[in-house]
Amino acid sequence: MNTFPLEGGTGAIWKKVAKLLPERKQKYGPENAVMSLDKEGKIATLQSGQRVKYDALISTMPLDLTLQWLGKKEWADTLSRSSSHIVGLGIRGQCPHGLKCWLYFPEDDCPFYRTTVFSHYAPKNCPSADTKLPTLCLGDGKAVPDSQPEEGPFWSLMFEVSESRVKAVNNEVEDFAGGRWAGIVRECVQGALNTHLIAEEDQIVSLYHRRLEHGYPTPSLERDGAIAQALPWLRDAGIWSRGRFGSYKYEVGNQDHSLMLGVECADNVLFGSKELTLHHPNIVNAKKNTEILYSTPTFMSRANK
Repeated sequence: MNTFPLEGGTGAIWKKVAKLLPERKQKYGPENAVMSLDKEGKIATLQSGQRVKYDALISTMPLDLTLQWLGKKEWADTLSRSSSHIVGLGIRGQCPHGLKCWLYFPEDDCPFYRTTVFSHYAPKNCPSADTKLPTLCLGDGKAVPDSQPEEGPFWSLMFEVSESRVKAVNNEVEDFAGGRWAGIVRECVQGALNTHLIAEEDQIVSLYHRRLEHGYPTPSLERDGAIAQALPWLRDAGIWSRGRFGSYKYEVGNQDHSLMLGVECADNVLFGSKELTLHHPNIVNAKKNTEILYSTPTFMSRANK
């Protein structure tokens, strides 16, 4: 049985989780982004100008930004991270790969470290076969002037490219495939050709590029010392900084980890219970959870209080 959402990608999972919570208590959008924190007054100021008073604040904001806001630059500067570039290719034809998940690429002939055959996860991740789309370029990067829309079928690839202080990425905007794209897009197409993911004659019908400033928290020699000081300091001020970048622990920074970080944090705020995932990554990563189980009725009764 395929348990991946038929449409909406991974985000569809968390939208369904959000529906279990009271809608009146949820706010999204840039106007509701937190722009500053008053640690002493326990006030969060939103982009809209609204000031929210809190007793306990569970924050998933990047810890380095939170610390910079609150004047602890010396701690923030010891935290290392990388940014992520997500590049997508939509291709006409039948997928030639019998891949179900992803592949890693240590070679130096491609800029990406991982690629996912995203069309394998669900049919609706691609347009229907009777959709007509023009060809933007071929697999070798050559443009296709005056391309007329044609039907599919279609398949897709998603590339992930890491950028950091020690690894530059080509962000220069250039003409490519009939549009203006960062150079990394062209380089990913060439890398896909070099690694035999696509062929020269393949017809690329769509391109996608997005850069995420905070992609991965990078473990470093200085990290544990910094968060050992920063997280208790914030908690003493009523701020529980949790999540992939909130607590800056990559070893407990996947989606399942982040969910449990939130669950255990809320329980800690309400009942003072231990946060096993945050403080003991080696334990939670070495065993299956059988101790903490939440049924839907219990979850809903707590959420509606």
